Amino acid sequence: MDFKLRSLFDLRLRSAKKIILSSMALILFVFILSSCLGAPTLNGNSIYQDGKERISITSRDLVFDSLEKKWISSTYFDRGMKYEGSQLEVISFSDLFKKYSPDKNLDAILLNCADDYQGIISINDVKNYDLQLALKIKLPQGSDRPDWLQPLLIVVPNHAKPPFSERFFTANIIELHFVRLADYYAPLESLGLRNAYAQFGLELFKDNCLFCHSIQKVGGNKGTSLLSAFDLMSGDGKNRFKEKFFKMHGRGNITKQNTGQFLTNDQFDALLEFLHEISANN
Repeated sequence: MDFKLRSLFDLRLRSAKKIILSSMALILFVFILSSCLGAPTLNGNSIYQDGKERISITSRDLVFDSLEKKWISSTYFDRGMKYEGSQLEVISFSDLFKKYSPDKNLDAILLNCADDYQGIISINDVKNYDLQLALKIKLPQGSDRPDWLQPLLIVVPNHAKPPFSERFFTANIIELHFVRLADYYAPLESLGLRNAYAQFGLELFKDNCLFCHSIQKVGGNKGTSLLSAFDLMSGDGKNRFKEKFFKMHGRGNITKQNTGQFLTNDQFDALLEFLHEISANN
């Protein structure tokens, strides 16, 4: 009888151990899976530094409730959007930094947007131009508002005078990551551009086009791949690109994405030279 009881006890003990071990394995698997799925990425790679996940802020983060808000106007915003008298409820980017204290090696903020647009702002720009982040937008009555013009939105205050470029109009932001500029732009620095004019074109592309048209997996994917859509090695292809550009991004387009206003004719030619050269290298 004792032998049977002991055998039964041993059997139940082994079963209990199996259940405990299986449960622990399942918990470990779920933890690893959730960690992998939740990891932010940069150029297709998880963005970690010194073993720590980089700071990520979403548009629904409670931190925005704790920061001072104010309504301001922005002549920079109105100029770019062809409005007059817009009002924006903003918080200061600098106040946001104080809440998170990012690593000193992280010198930029990656701005992921709801429509696959991807902006990036350097922390130096934030400090030099006192950049703000709009939580609400009030446009003049009767104004046309494109679908993409939603908070969160980069705002240049009236006392700041940054260069006039697309990168200061990033809107519809849903997530912010602190990153290193050198890491973000690294794939573009390896393009091997042969002349200074094309290099100048690259800088213009980074400031005005990369947010929608990615290259080397850098940038947003709201727009099509320019290298795939156009034969930039031929004169006809270049002319078609120029015609399409000013139709889609010139004055009066219905989406109010007037990128053409940020480029002079010479700058557009430099931009085209950059695209021509990387097309030749592909």
